[in-house]
Formats: sequence, structure tokens, C-alpha cells
Amino acid sequence: MRPEQCQAIVLSTVNYGESDRIVSLFTLEHGRLRGFAKAARASRKRFGGLLEPTNRLQLQMNLKEEGLSRIERVEAYGCLSALREPLESLALALYACELVEALTPEGHPLPRLYRLLAALIDYLAAEPARPADRCFFEINLLNILGYRPLLDDQYLQPLSRCLRTGSIGGVSFSDAELFAAQRLLEQQISSHCPNRLKSRSFLDELLR
Repeated sequence: MRPEQCQAIVLSTVNYGESDRIVSLFTLEHGRLRGFAKAARASRKRFGGLLEPTNRLQLQMNLKEEGLSRIERVEAYGCLSALREPLESLALALYACELVEALTPEGHPLPRLYRLLAALIDYLAAEPARPADRCFFEINLLNILGYRPLLDDQYLQPLSRCLRTGSIGGVSFSDAELFAAQRLLEQQISSHCPNRLKSRSFLDELLR
């Protein structure tokens, strides 16, 4: 193991034993990692309840090449309590985190994707989520990972605009364009992530 400081977004957590926690992290420097936080549920001084999905943190870690790295200390970098309301924004942020966890390899740096996820979380802390925001995130994620579908249909022009702009919330969809985009993105994501994500059904209900 080697000590290192990382900027990270918490993707998911699992309680382990009586007070420990295993944390899935998406780091700017190393991509997706898994960390072990000893006594995370008991030590307010070291972790302060910050190891929760969608929180952006500065971590002090003992990094391990394979398996669980050890999380020693965390500081808030962008813990956004505003994401708890409205519920649609929290649901989209959780879905985005789960999608990143499902589609990214472990230990492979993806700084563009990290910045995309961080930008979405920041945006959702200030704005209510819309179906178009989900499309924006999904098409850019697929593009970064090399899974971008063909966009030659007239109803997919907004997706092309999503790839050309760096501004979340800046692209509008008609009802027909949104339907076509959602269907295409769902097919493409399902081909690389066959297991339905836990957060997907909840998000579908809220953004219907």
C-alpha cells in the first residue's frame, strides 16, 4: 500500500461488520476504486458521516493495486445536502453514480467522466432534474467510454447537440425527440449493462 490523496465521488456503500463500511469510489486520479473505511459508522472524527453516495470528497488513502484500499480520512469537497430535494434530482444523481459503477473498469483513470459526473451532481444541487438531463448524461457517458451509438436519425439531433455543448441543461428536446433518444440510449446501455440498475425503476417513476 502507498499513502495518497485523491478527489473522489462516492458511488455506493455497503456496511461491513458492526461498524465498518466498504465504499465504491470514482476518483479523479485512478478511476473506480473500492475502499475499506474502518469504524466508519462509529468514528465521527475521521469520517463525519461523509461516506454517502453522490458526496464529493478529498480522501487520504492507503492505495492498493488490487482489492480494497484503506480510507484513512475524508474531507468534504462537495457534499451537497441540496441534492436531497427535490427527489427527482437525488434519484438522477444516484442513477448516474450506479451507472458509472456498472460500466467502468476498476483502476482505470477516466478524468473526463469524473468531470461529467461532478458537473451533473453540481447542476442537480441547483436545478430540478428533467428527462433531458438524463439523456445528456447518458450520451456523454457512452461517448467517453467508446460506446456512442450512431446518431443519424432526424429525431436524434438533440443528442448530437448534447455532445457538442459542455452545458448541462442547455439542450431542449421535443416529445418525439425525447422518446427516440430515450429508446436508443436504453438499448445501448442495456447492451453493455444487462442487469437492470436498482435506481432505474425509481428514476423512471419520478421522471415519467
